[in-house]
Amino acid sequence: MADNSSLTFLQFFLPVFFFLSPSPSVDARPKTKDDIPQASFQDNAKRILQVLESKRNCCRLQVCCG
Repeated sequence: MADNSSLTFLQFFLPVFFFLSPSPSVDARPKTKDDIPQASFQDNAKRILQVLESKRNCCRLQVCCG
């Protein structure tokens, strides 16, 4: 009897494990039209900070305040 139940266990759970193992993680989601790459987002943030920094330095010199 014990051999039959372990065989039934394997027949049921082995395919379940095979189907679940390649499933995508939580981070894998379909892209939408509004998605932007992370690198692009970081580049934009750096560019904005550079512009703000240059404006701040410019106003210290009172060359282009406005």
